[in-house]
Amino acid sequence: MSRIQAAFIFVLLLLAACQPQAEEIVDLPTLAVLPSLTPSNTPTFTPTATFTPTPTATFTPTATNTPTPTATFTPSLTPTFTITPTFTITPTDTPTNTPTPTETSTASPTPSTPQIITFTASATSVAPNTSITLTWQTISDTARIDQLNQQGAVVQTFSVVPSGQLPVLVPGNLGRLVVYRLVAIRGGQEATASVPITIQCSIGWFFGNEFAPPGSGCPTAVGAIGQGAFQSFERGFMVYVNANGLNTIYGLQAQNNLYIGYTNGWDGTTSYTCFGTPPSGLLAPQELFAWAFCNTNAPIGSWTGALGWATSGLNRDQRTIQFEEGTGAFYIDAPVGVFRFSGPQTRTWTKIK
Repeated sequence: MSRIQAAFIFVLLLLAACQPQAEEIVDLPTLAVLPSLTPSNTPTFTPTATFTPTPTATFTPTATNTPTPTATFTPSLTPTFTITPTFTITPTDTPTNTPTPTETSTASPTPSTPQIITFTASATSVAPNTSITLTWQTISDTARIDQLNQQGAVVQTFSVVPSGQLPVLVPGNLGRLVVYRLVAIRGGQEATASVPITIQCSIGWFFGNEFAPPGSGCPTAVGAIGQGAFQSFERGFMVYVNANGLNTIYGLQAQNNLYIGYTNGWDGTTSYTCFGTPPSGLLAPQELFAWAFCNTNAPIGSWTGALGWATSGLNRDQRTIQFEEGTGAFYIDAPVGVFRFSGPQTRTWTKIK
């Protein structure tokens, strides 16, 4: 109940208390006019009720203003946090560390056994007597380098450090191929690696380089051409060449491929018959070869026993002779091919073409 209503009731009660005096006044309706006070008070109090909504409306903007900074602050946080992805570069460093343990583990198993990491030559195809550099890296206690000919025989040995370089002169007397073999040693065990060096000849063979034996060296000079003779026998051949300062008869027997040479001593006119008369279909040695049959010996026994009778007549074509560098070997052509003579030490022959 509002204060206005309470006041109004109070007034009515007050008026009711004054009823005895009203009996004196006969004109009651006049008093009934008093309630007209109520309407006059009612409009006056109405503005008070109008005042109530005013503070409620004023408070509304204050609440509206609060969310505005909250929305503004949200974008500020978002760009600040974007820096974090940039920090992803740091994990890239982690793979960089991976090679370090890998390298360490590779070296771990090797202490007890030797290893050859690399072995190279500065050139692998050179002219005879050319200097090259060998380079190597090993895991070992000691090392050496062997120089081999094409047949695999060790010709020279160099004691070297486990890793280093060595200048060498490639010889021209070991054939067309020289091999350098590195040997690494540790704990009584060996590891090996080889580098082959091909020898390039500045001079070609008169019979064609493709027919030169694998172990042959290079020619010392071009082939010398001179007076010659040739005759085939049952068990071998006889060849004569007068070139390059030689005047020599060579007898080649098939047994063990042996040969021997003699300076020609035939006077050009004397006939020799020490060997007798050949059987039908075979021939006697002729002229200078007849001299050799009767005045010299074969590598084994007599020429008659070593070679037998001739199977062809005397061929007087010119012969070509060419020497091999460093070995003493030489080559002479013939109507039946080309013969390689090993030289004065072993005295064996080979038909190469």
